[in-house]
Amino acid sequence: MKKGGLTIRNLLLLIGIILLLAGCSTSIGFQTVNTTDLDVRKAETLLTEDKRIKNAVLLVHEDRLIAGLRVNTFERFRKRAIAEELSKELKELYPKLKVTVSADSKVLLETNKLIEKGDEEHYLKKMKKISSLVKEET
Repeated sequence: MKKGGLTIRNLLLLIGIILLLAGCSTSIGFQTVNTTDLDVRKAETLLTEDKRIKNAVLLVHEDRLIAGLRVNTFERFRKRAIAEELSKELKELYPKLKVTVSADSKVLLETNKLIEKGDEEHYLKKMKKISSLVKEET
C-alpha cells in the first residue's frame, strides 16, 4: 500500500537505518568526574585544549586519576606517545595521585561505563582493574 510516495517497507527500512546509525554513535565528548576535593580544572584544560584529542574521560577518585582518550584520526599512529606525554604532564600537576592515561579505546569505554553507573563505592576496585589493563597493554 502506498502512502505519500513511500511504501511501508521503505519507511521501515529508513527507520531501521536511522536507529542503526544512532546506535553506532560513540561520541563521548569530554567528561570529568571528581569525587575528591582536588581542583582538577588544570587537567580538564590540558585535555580539552589539546587539538590531538577528540574525546576524553577523566575520573579522579581517592588517590587515583584515570584518563581515557580518543585521538583524532591523523594522530592514531602516535596515540601511545600522546598518552605517555599527557601522563607525564598530569603526574607533574598531581604528584600525589597514581595517574593512568591511555589512548586505548577499551580504557576510554570502561572508564565511561564506570562513570555512567555512578557506583562510587566500587570506583577504586574498578579503577585498579582498568589500570592493570593499561599495564598489560605495554
